[in-house]
Amino acid sequence: MPRGHVTPCMYLIPAGFTGWVTIEFAVAGAPPLPRAGDARVITVPPDGTLRTASAQELGIVEHRFWFVDAEGTRMPIDEPEAHYGAAPDAASMTYDHPVVLGFHTGDADRHLFERFYIGAGPTGDPPGWP
Repeated sequence: MPRGHVTPCMYLIPAGFTGWVTIEFAVAGAPPLPRAGDARVITVPPDGTLRTASAQELGIVEHRFWFVDAEGTRMPIDEPEAHYGAAPDAASMTYDHPVVLGFHTGDADRHLFERFYIGAGPTGDPPGWP
């Protein structure tokens, strides 16, 4: 896939989850990411770490984050850092509900990953670093 062309991602996170989420890409023997319509579906397990054989796609992407309860009901999760024009210091703020913070990608020893934090922010729910 050419750099810059990125498939939208739908992140399904267990309702009530707080903490770091890590998606590890290109893991031999792990299952590929399924699709729903035009999006890759990333179903985060209760421990927050998902390993997939799918390749990491780099570039601008549309992320959609949802809490999913036991019945499959989805509730959207805010991503304040995506709206820098409205809140340039979003990562340092405290929220009254869990939000997505600190989304980043990386390469640890040639191991590609995405990581983000679900929580209320530094004062209400300190993320620390995994």
